[in-house]
Amino acid sequence: RVRQREYLLEISRALAAQLNLDELLHKVLEAAMNMLAGQAGLIALRGPDGSFAIQASCGLPQALAPYFEPLLTDIPDDVDRSRFHIPGLADKLGRIASGLGLRLQQVVALPMVIKRELIGVLYIFRAYGTRFTANDRQVLASFADHAAIAVHNAQLYEHLSQEKHRLDAILEYSADGVLILDPAHRIVVFNRALAQLSGWPAAEAVGHPHDEIVRWAHLETDLDL
Repeated sequence: RVRQREYLLEISRALAAQLNLDELLHKVLEAAMNMLAGQAGLIALRGPDGSFAIQASCGLPQALAPYFEPLLTDIPDDVDRSRFHIPGLADKLGRIASGLGLRLQQVVALPMVIKRELIGVLYIFRAYGTRFTANDRQVLASFADHAAIAVHNAQLYEHLSQEKHRLDAILEYSADGVLILDPAHRIVVFNRALAQLSGWPAAEAVGHPHDEIVRWAHLETDLDL
């Protein structure tokens, strides 16, 4: 339990440090393999079309990972770990290991779930005959949870990044002059239209205080009389 807490704490720190998704999933796999005395592991993620693809592997040569794709079929939508079961998983592993000349004999797979939605599956393999126990599955569940959080965060970041690029493009090519300030009144956005209207190049305006760039001229009208 102490080692498990140490591994989970390390992964939590990695999440906070915003490691990229591949690095973080590899950390999850390494920790899960060490905790369960496994020799290899895979993480498969669900795509928009509902199919699964291997996103990370550990303990296996990269070139061999595609041979394990038969393990990604017949994955149920049931997110309840106590009932989660992939039919024929052990038999599929036996055929793959035999074909590749590997000594992998046992496999356990647990769902990665966010908000009752199955987003992936974490697999751990052993090269000896001892079956995975209920305690092993409970330990692996913790790492599956962290992997799910990592994927969810990465997907949120990607979505926000795409939205930012879209909004940046809208502002940049707007026919109206657009200027955006930060809380300290420094210019953070100065679009093309405003550069043309003001004569200030955007590269020179951005980062400077508003009052250094924008000087309002007083226009005399009949109301001033």
